[in-house]
Amino acid sequence: MAAQTLLDYTAIVLIMAKIFYDKDADLSELNGLTVAVIGYGNQGRAHALNIRDSGVNVAVCAKEHGKGHAQALKDGFKLISLREAVSNCDLLSIMLPDEVAADLFDKEIMPNINRPVILVFASGFVVHEKLITLPAKSDVILVAPTSPGRWLRTFYKEGKGVPGLIAVEQDASGHAFTRCLAYAKAIGCTRAGAILTSFKEEAVTNLFSEQAVLCGGLPELVCASFNTLVEAGYQPELAYIFCLKEVKLIGDLLFEIGLTGMREAVSNTANYGGVKTGKLLIDAHVKAKMQKALADIESGKFAKEYMSEAKNGLKSLQEFIAQDKNSKLATVEKELAKSIRFN
Repeated sequence: MAAQTLLDYTAIVLIMAKIFYDKDADLSELNGLTVAVIGYGNQGRAHALNIRDSGVNVAVCAKEHGKGHAQALKDGFKLISLREAVSNCDLLSIMLPDEVAADLFDKEIMPNINRPVILVFASGFVVHEKLITLPAKSDVILVAPTSPGRWLRTFYKEGKGVPGLIAVEQDASGHAFTRCLAYAKAIGCTRAGAILTSFKEEAVTNLFSEQAVLCGGLPELVCASFNTLVEAGYQPELAYIFCLKEVKLIGDLLFEIGLTGMREAVSNTANYGGVKTGKLLIDAHVKAKMQKALADIESGKFAKEYMSEAKNGLKSLQEFIAQDKNSKLATVEKELAKSIRFN
């Protein structure tokens, strides 16, 4: 499939949310290819283990003397150097943190690519933001599981899978899309469903969801509600349980039966109070701030800020995490863990 045709095809199916399953993917597309997973962290380990269990020959490249290196050896993988991976392997699965990938790719990977290779990314960030230089004669594909690596591996071992997002940025070989599907099948995503998207859409929606809900909005809401109760004189232990621990119970309902199902599973009192106060808290001003956050992501402003911070060792992030560890909520969390079992 030619590059332009693939782009046109992507634009069409995005409207219809085209989803692919095991029956649509052929693992034989990976036959004869030497695969190297570069990075053995949260995603890298799950990808490597699942690929190997799918019958594909895979080696691992991990930072020497690092945790990933030791874990890969323990897991029985052949460890190879980055130079060896780039020079000898047909498929390079880039499983590095965004800031590391951006720095390492142009310095050590790109200069040593001397033939067409297949590049697989689990995030669209560095490609969409043009933080790296792509080799013109290589296939560049995205296979992004919609879960942390831990669950990708756990579900795979249970014979299930997590949904994945797939995309093709470059189709130099004419086989990029079928190889993309094959890789998604190898890690188990087509068991649940692989959704066709683009590098841009994956990057933007993923960043926005992290900032507005998962790692930004939700934690701040938890902290603010906890502090509101404690400052009003209520027991911090109860504030912790109700404002933090019960989030998992509602989250499980949302995951399993959706928003409507969750509404049906809780009391009328909870529903009435939730609708009344939820609309009060998340008002037009909050939505406007969300739109600003989305605009910063779309314009590339966030990416520039993040990469600048990364070059300085993410000092502001580390300072925030240090303060967070000493918060009242964190103290209550530690004390409760000694006396109450939550599982």
